[in-house]
Amino acid sequence: MLAGVVVGREKKDKRTPFPKVEYRENLPYVEYQQDWVKLISIEGKPVGEYIEYAQDMEPSDWKFCFTRYLHYIMDDMKMERGKTVKVTFEQNGIIITKDFELKKENRDLATGYMEKLIGENRIQRKHSSVVPADLKYLQHRLDGYAPAQEDWIGAEEAIHDLEHLEWQIVNNYSYADLRHFDYKTALDVIRMDLRDGISKRDFALQLKMFMANFGDGHSRVSMRYIFAEKSELLSFPFQVIKEEEGFVAVNVGEKTFYNKDYPQLLSVNGIPTEEFYDIAERFIPKTTSKFVERNALDYLSFSGLMLKLAGKEINKSVTLCFGNGEKQITEEVDLQKYNPQGAMERSHFKKEIMDGNLGYLAFQEHMDDEDEFIESLHKAMGEFKNTNGLIIDIRGNGGGSRAPLKALLPYFIKEPKVTNVARYRIDAEKDIHPKNGYLPARYAYPFNYEAYTKAERKAIKKVKRSFKPVRSVSDDKFTEYHYMVVSPTKEHGIYYYNKPVIVLVDEGCFSASDIFAAGIRQGDNVRLLGNTTGGGSGFSKSRRLPNSRIKVKMSRIYSYQPDGNMYDGHGVIPDIKKDYTLTDRFGLTDTQLSKAKLLLTK
Repeated sequence: MLAGVVVGREKKDKRTPFPKVEYRENLPYVEYQQDWVKLISIEGKPVGEYIEYAQDMEPSDWKFCFTRYLHYIMDDMKMERGKTVKVTFEQNGIIITKDFELKKENRDLATGYMEKLIGENRIQRKHSSVVPADLKYLQHRLDGYAPAQEDWIGAEEAIHDLEHLEWQIVNNYSYADLRHFDYKTALDVIRMDLRDGISKRDFALQLKMFMANFGDGHSRVSMRYIFAEKSELLSFPFQVIKEEEGFVAVNVGEKTFYNKDYPQLLSVNGIPTEEFYDIAERFIPKTTSKFVERNALDYLSFSGLMLKLAGKEINKSVTLCFGNGEKQITEEVDLQKYNPQGAMERSHFKKEIMDGNLGYLAFQEHMDDEDEFIESLHKAMGEFKNTNGLIIDIRGNGGGSRAPLKALLPYFIKEPKVTNVARYRIDAEKDIHPKNGYLPARYAYPFNYEAYTKAERKAIKKVKRSFKPVRSVSDDKFTEYHYMVVSPTKEHGIYYYNKPVIVLVDEGCFSASDIFAAGIRQGDNVRLLGNTTGGGSGFSKSRRLPNSRIKVKMSRIYSYQPDGNMYDGHGVIPDIKKDYTLTDRFGLTDTQLSKAKLLLTK
């Protein structure tokens, strides 16, 4: 069974027999008559078989899988289930078999109990009493210090959450040292200002800004508690663009400046736009510069929330100052319902043969892994077989699955290619050494993976000889290297496309699209054109803080491009750099596409 498929299961029988599960030396214990007993078998099948299934489903988190998804494992074992299952266990040296009732609520009870046990882990140490000026913003609050309000947690509960978060960072987070962020001091800054407690909304805001400093775009804090009022979702009636001369306001619908005579946006309610932008930027993971800029500008769409963070009241309108380099005007502008839009059109899927007999294939919204989508990629490539060149456009694609890379790269290679190298964050002393490694959900396996062909192993050896990671990590904290390898094949009518290929990329390419960009470039005649990609490859896992229940996602892998560079904080740098022009951002021109056409028709 493939890893990572748990979430896509149909809604079937979700009854499980155990409301509580604990693990001792990697063996499951369950509660029976107020005593903890060691599991031996379920319905006659040794518990080791269930563990193997769990490790196959989720090798990186098999205990959680066994605890929560035992019903799926029983499904795979074709186990018929009535009201009970026979469970054999050892109690005080005696082997006992009893019927355990199957209950749907046991799944959530067992999950909650496991989260409670994990939540008890915390790091207690000496704490700083000095607030560095550059971290003072982490104490910012919107709801104030009065505890008489809903969703409030006391100081001791919040301290517990901070100490548990630090434990997660130290023990599970792969990118804790990516930017040498002094997270201990930053956590102390938040802790120093807790007083009588904090609202969950303020705690989430502070933690979201805190996590952004690691420079890992996959690690973040849930937005659930961020917006308290509808007014905080109000937005400008235009899109803000950052240019060399400053910020400009663009009317997306009309594809022109919001105010053609005074295009520059100079201030909002007296706040310089640069300061307004800086507030938004605090929430954006500090990976590549263009990624930060793009997403900070998107956050400006939450104009109501940004105003509140700047200490301003939210009204139905704002006072805006526009300029043109010589003169300025002030205008009262009504805010509108949040409706983010991009000036540049994006296609979920588009294919055509353009002038010059050039193929054009665009999928700019999502790296889809649905069979129908993958088949559409193969169908398009069949139509492009006799073209003189090919443009693949993934600009703005925020990621998803690596399946499109596995589908398309074989058209451009004659031998296997390593497209990603990664190491998974573990405690080496507790490594269970799953036979397929920790990253089958990412199509990445250790060198000794038994299914590798001779040619694939040769490709890995070639990379290993020259691979020099820009940053190395500890063998005590990370697994051996895992390799994603893509091989040529004749399946799906795949052929070798020997004409030049240009792939259009930009800062909106992230996660699986980063992997796609670096991977597709391994093709024999493939070049990238555009802006450096967003820079992110994290394989994140979500955990809730024990008291506030705020959900925090943290990356678990250290991921490298085939040349040894990182994704996070670096991005995939195109072979041909070509930034957007202002008219591109209006949606009036597409100079990157025009450049690609020109290069392919020379």
